[in-house]
Amino acid sequence: MWRDLPIAWLQLTHSKAKFTVAVTGVVVAVLLMWMQLGFLDALYRSATSVARHLRGDLVLLSPNTKTFMQLEPFAKRHIARSLGHEGVANVYALYVGMAMWKNPWNGEKRRLFVFGMEPDYATFEADDLEELLPTTLAPDVGIFDAASRPEFGPVGKTIRNGEPVAAEINGRLIRIAGVTTIGAGFQADGNFVTSTANYLRIMNDPRSSIVQVGLIRLKPGADSKQVQRDLAAMYGNEMTVMTTEEVVAREYDFLTRTAPIGFVFTLGTIVGCIIGFAIVYQVLYTDISNHLPQFATLKAMGYTDRYLAAVVVQEALILAAAGFIPGSILGMALFAVAKAATMLPMYVTWDRAIEVFVLTFTMCTVSGLLAMRRLRAADPAEIF
Repeated sequence: MWRDLPIAWLQLTHSKAKFTVAVTGVVVAVLLMWMQLGFLDALYRSATSVARHLRGDLVLLSPNTKTFMQLEPFAKRHIARSLGHEGVANVYALYVGMAMWKNPWNGEKRRLFVFGMEPDYATFEADDLEELLPTTLAPDVGIFDAASRPEFGPVGKTIRNGEPVAAEINGRLIRIAGVTTIGAGFQADGNFVTSTANYLRIMNDPRSSIVQVGLIRLKPGADSKQVQRDLAAMYGNEMTVMTTEEVVAREYDFLTRTAPIGFVFTLGTIVGCIIGFAIVYQVLYTDISNHLPQFATLKAMGYTDRYLAAVVVQEALILAAAGFIPGSILGMALFAVAKAATMLPMYVTWDRAIEVFVLTFTMCTVSGLLAMRRLRAADPAEIF
């Protein structure tokens, strides 16, 4: 009959105040984990946004480039050299620089990335970019990233309403021909795309022979790995030849191993687990201590430590579920607020939900098992 009673639930809810405190602790821990993991994921997404959208089978980078956020320039002639390979169909140069945008509505200045590319080929995927790029043939014309932070002004809304927009970039008046969607990042709050000629004007740099990224498109049927090996052998130490997937993977690796901000968010997740662990452990340990005579009675009746441990684990699972649901709802709400305020790519995914639940379950279960030490050490004869 004892096995049919919800012992774990009855013990937890016997003291409503303690139950509320325990659930609140789990909610706080879950919320912290959601936010820290969300910001960490947004960091990875924003830092690899351009790399993930490159329209090329292979990418040429300077060997001094360690991360896409800090591109080192190299001579454009290196890109043309790859045309000598029979598997290469075409090559393209991508110019990348940082410039200062002046908000045409309030005069506030902010940094943004400026991308320069040939008007006949969009070197990375973005909404409407390929259709709008030919308009940048005209002098001082470009395309603004509507996913940039609001501090740049209501450029996207104004353009979509059919109204003209002109803004100063590096002190040069530029007409906005349209908007695309790329996404703000941790290094720059916005993005701007234009032609190579306009890029050089904006950056006040006449050296078209110096670029930051080279893109290689292969002929249909060409083996990308074999072409990569051939080009790597040809360039030697002069250039780094990578697939787009390898570029993205290297960005993740750099942020994980080198960038301190990744460590900060990971540490924040661990702190959230520790907070929840401490609260749940204290509640369960106190609950076991307060009900030690009852547990001793069960042991005297023949119930094993394994059965009693299962009861405590059930309590931990109840706390995990009771805290995970409201904590996740709060986390999702804060995701929406943070995304609207920062324009960072913060998304709620099933993978993230499963990750947070596993962490929550592990946190509560370990707390319960550690609290069981008090019960295992208890001798029914001594208690009575």
